[in-house]
Amino acid sequence: MKIFMTGATGYIGSVITEKLIAAGHEVTGLARSEATAENLRARGIEPVPGDLTDTQTLTDAARRADGVIQNAFDFAADFPAASAGEAHAVDALIAGLRGSGKPLVFTSGTGGLGDTGQVVFDEDTPAPETDSPVLRALQVRFDTEKAVTTASDVRGTVLRPPNVYGRDGGRTVLWAIGAAGRGLGAVPYAVGSEDNLWSLVHVDDLADLFVLAIEKSPGGELFHASAQTGIRTGDLAAAISSHAGLGGKTVALDATALADALHSAPLAQYWSINSQISGEKARRLLGWDPEHLDVLSEWGQPGS
Repeated sequence: MKIFMTGATGYIGSVITEKLIAAGHEVTGLARSEATAENLRARGIEPVPGDLTDTQTLTDAARRADGVIQNAFDFAADFPAASAGEAHAVDALIAGLRGSGKPLVFTSGTGGLGDTGQVVFDEDTPAPETDSPVLRALQVRFDTEKAVTTASDVRGTVLRPPNVYGRDGGRTVLWAIGAAGRGLGAVPYAVGSEDNLWSLVHVDDLADLFVLAIEKSPGGELFHASAQTGIRTGDLAAAISSHAGLGGKTVALDATALADALHSAPLAQYWSINSQISGEKARRLLGWDPEHLDVLSEWGQPGS
């Protein structure tokens, strides 16, 4: 298949493209600069000049492809603006695929689910109603998810990854927490949150799921991309600390101090909750078989 992909040079996207090419697919990638285009060419990917605002470019590229993966997100913008831009980009991709029966895989996330408490959310668990502006902004993506899964004559599939780790770590939530820890000499977490529980996925396992989704998903489906769940905040903070070369040192901070340490009140709020999702549906319907199932051991050594 000839796959058009946005976000092909990012932390997750670069691994997805690697797996697609290994599976025998041809990949074209959106390139917003010549440096990005050179990066793509070096990895055997044909660049398509443009960015997420170039809706006609997106539509044309989708029309020429056998399938599309939307994996780009403008993290430089504030979240509401970035979500709106993402929605317009998805509409443009759907326009290029409508009526073709070709696959479209959209990368979403689990942040809009809020605090899951002790419940492991599956794809049918309703998202909570909220008065939180941050959570409401995150839940805007659910409308984009629905646009993908209900698109006419398109095999639309949504993947919701939890926190992602592995390889160089990218610029993920876990990386940001580790970076803050280096400044403090210990990885911070919220007072009283040490027994909260998390789900994670290794970037290689996540990329494998993208390949399965583009190849096998029947469309109209949402999949939670969790490989491991039930990980305590306290244990995860210690693992992040070991990975960051801090010897497993952690420190509990109040809400204000944690926001200061992480340079972000929303990130501090997120790091203070439970976030658990089940990946069983992807295992059952797509045959996903993640290999990395022990993040605490994998991150037991600096830089592992």
